[in-house]
Amino acid sequence: MKKENYEFARYATNDNDARWADANEIKNARTITKINVEEEDCPGSGIPLISDGRVAYVDSSDTHTLVFGSTGSKKTRLFGMPLINFFALAGESFIATDPKGELYAKTSGLVEAKGYKTQVLNFRDLGQSDFWNPLRWPYEVYHSGKKDEAVLLLNDFLNALIAPLRKGGKDLYFVELGSSMTLAFLLFFIETATPEEANIYNLANFCVSNSTPEKTEEIAKFMAEGSIASVNLKGVLANKEAKSTFGNVAAYLPAMLNSFVIQKKLCKVLSQSSFGVLDVGRQKTAIYIIMPDEKTTFHFLVTAFIKQTYEALIHVAQQQGDKKLPVRVNFLLDEFGNIPAIPDMAAMVTAARSRNMRFFIMAQGMRQLREKYGDNAETIQGNCDNWVFLTSREYELLKQISDLCGMFVYTSHDGTVQSRHLITVSELQRLRKERGETLILHGRNYPFVTELPDIDEYLFAKHPPVQRGENNLPAIQHYDFKSVIQDIADKNRPLPFCMEVFDETRYYEKKEPPKNDIFDW
Repeated sequence: MKKENYEFARYATNDNDARWADANEIKNARTITKINVEEEDCPGSGIPLISDGRVAYVDSSDTHTLVFGSTGSKKTRLFGMPLINFFALAGESFIATDPKGELYAKTSGLVEAKGYKTQVLNFRDLGQSDFWNPLRWPYEVYHSGKKDEAVLLLNDFLNALIAPLRKGGKDLYFVELGSSMTLAFLLFFIETATPEEANIYNLANFCVSNSTPEKTEEIAKFMAEGSIASVNLKGVLANKEAKSTFGNVAAYLPAMLNSFVIQKKLCKVLSQSSFGVLDVGRQKTAIYIIMPDEKTTFHFLVTAFIKQTYEALIHVAQQQGDKKLPVRVNFLLDEFGNIPAIPDMAAMVTAARSRNMRFFIMAQGMRQLREKYGDNAETIQGNCDNWVFLTSREYELLKQISDLCGMFVYTSHDGTVQSRHLITVSELQRLRKERGETLILHGRNYPFVTELPDIDEYLFAKHPPVQRGENNLPAIQHYDFKSVIQDIADKNRPLPFCMEVFDETRYYEKKEPPKNDIFDW
């Protein structure tokens, strides 16, 4: 047989029939790390493929993982909680969405004992939350001179803010004009506010207070012609003569921002940052995002945080010689299908692996992913080399898992040659929850059915959960936009954005700022 044919001869034989992997194949796979959970440290972390609670074989590679399981399938207890403990033993950073606060309650003790810098964004109980200002990092990037990068970051935040309106059956024309108007105001605000003033509460008040045609037009007079802010306002102001049209656009500002005007406690949590997003990839850091699963009010903030942190980590990785984060960062996204779609998620999972980041995505089913991400759901699935299946009644998912496991040929009792799926749709629905039965498609290995222990059956060192007291919420420093505009009119501060298009001195020579008496605030 010729060599070129010999190498692929096995694909023409029954040796290539679908079959189950045995335990030794999994244990000896190249990406697998053996962990003794009672030891102080471990050489790597990842999803457990085989475990008896004392010794675990985990996939420590840079592979992304997709965990499928309907409500009550023990996704969190079989995978989420053990994963965080493995991260802690390996000294890796992680960001975990924690709908009920169970991850924090079960793992924070061990995490703290391992010397982590631990942060909790608690949108269920704001009084016990650490602080995150979503405008702070974009503000710093903007004033460092990287304005184009800052605009992209601000756009990401706005996309998260507007996502519920886009999905809520609203008129997209007015939603997009409202988005342009908000971006223009946001850029003016970022340009003129101090670092202490640059927070969402001040932005919300500024936008809502200036959403009439007259006030919007006056703000536009302080934006240099050709600047990004000016261009975004032009489309809105083109409708100012049609009061009803402009009113429809302006109506979306309160819809997007009112929660920040009326919920002072939330605004205080978002007015400062108690940690730097850039540090997550530089030192071992644990971030729990506790979010109510019974209501979606704050879910867009979870999306915004994940996207912003990812962008910050890409920035850190690009500064390294090997373009990788010094400390691996794991995104453990429980109830992934219940938070608003993360912008560019498909691109994120594609680029993350080479930057020392991994995603562990927990979803109820394929349909849920497709509803959130459309065609991009296929890309997200395709970039996850590990698929974990617990249980589902979704036929499309069951059929896909069954097909991926393959078919084998056998001889029946009457001597005829027949074929069947390695595991059928019916059999997939009967995996035994009480025994932790789980089907795993790991990389290029044959499929594997394993029995995994509940978190309470693991022999991790026991530590009580870290108790958090009531935080002293910071005061919000007020942004006085009237004084800012008066200073610009009096030439006590430069005209915003003029340096983006031409020299400021020449601008004042050609066009005087409006007189003080034209403002009716």
